[in-house]
Amino acid sequence: MGDVGALSFGATLAVIGLMLGKIIAVTIIGGLFVLEIASSSLQMFGKRFLGHRLLPLSPVHLWLQSIGWEETKIVTRAWLAGIILALFGLWLAFL
Repeated sequence: MGDVGALSFGATLAVIGLMLGKIIAVTIIGGLFVLEIASSSLQMFGKRFLGHRLLPLSPVHLWLQSIGWEETKIVTRAWLAGIILALFGLWLAFL
């Protein structure tokens, strides 16, 4: 699936979750995306308003590469974290 399909599919799922009132569950399920966006946003905020970087590198996966993690290790850990967050978010949504 290309960017157009993936982005529209993700946005549709997020809107459905928000319309159903499952804001916390949607945030947890998309935890990896939230982490990546938050790290980039914090970096931009720090550079613009504080005059220096708040994090060594942004987004987080680039920082992990810079400290010596292999790309396959980062991807594997991201998959595992995504699966765990998705299962926890679904469990929370159906309580």
